[in-house]
Amino acid sequence: MNDRCDRIASWLETLDRRWIFLVLAVVVVAALLSGVSTPDRATSVVQPIYDRIENLPDGAPILLSLDYSPSSAPELEPMADALTQHALLTGHPICYMSLYPTGNNMISRVEERVIAREFPQAVPARDWVSLGFQVGGEMLINSLRDSLTARYPTDVTGRPLRDVPALRGVRGLGDFGLIVSLSAGQPGLKEWILYAGDVIDVPLAGGCTGVGAPQFFPYYPLQILGLMSALKGAAEYEAALARGHPEFTAANQPATRGMGPQSAAHLVIVAFILLGNAGLVLRRLARRRSP
Repeated sequence: MNDRCDRIASWLETLDRRWIFLVLAVVVVAALLSGVSTPDRATSVVQPIYDRIENLPDGAPILLSLDYSPSSAPELEPMADALTQHALLTGHPICYMSLYPTGNNMISRVEERVIAREFPQAVPARDWVSLGFQVGGEMLINSLRDSLTARYPTDVTGRPLRDVPALRGVRGLGDFGLIVSLSAGQPGLKEWILYAGDVIDVPLAGGCTGVGAPQFFPYYPLQILGLMSALKGAAEYEAALARGHPEFTAANQPATRGMGPQSAAHLVIVAFILLGNAGLVLRRLARRRSP
């Protein structure tokens, strides 16, 4: 018995890590090819964002600030897609902007991937408008509280904001029905909370990467009405959208599709952690029983 425990423990201790990577790769590829997905449901942190958009007055504009770069796009772009789909499905104009220098490209990707493909009937300037990137971070937010035109006299196409129907009746940040910052760092959601939400009490929500989530949960629910965390948060929003708008189930749901391989990878990692601990226990048992 001791010899058997000792052999198993030795095998586990000397297991080449390349086998672990190989198993992980096979499982993730298999999950991707099979299209397996895990059922999801919006938690109490994500659901308020969905409910807020559902209950906005007709035609109320939504400000979506894409405060991230390509390195964080896999976690945050699905949130931008789902929010765009929800706003256009419910008839709320979207105003895009960004605190990041790469923001213009991030906005263009959403326009091409979601609006052009799924909402070809949507009209620029009427259903959505892009203000693009402006330097300044928190100072930019400060200046937009009273007047959008203070820093954005035109949209990215050069059209004066007074000629943009999507922003009719909007003078400053307080006139938006909802502001959402999808944030990968600084400047991002924290600056929106400090310089917009806390000052003019505008409805504010956010999305963030997995590593950034712990610093934002303390702001919920008093300073932000909801928070999406990484791919899981985006998948929860897609689940809420699919239940509320069944026509959305035919649309692209990248977060829901991504959760299958991610969950499979997590299960493999947990299995190897359990195996490693089992090897440690067997080693100790063998030592105790040895003469």
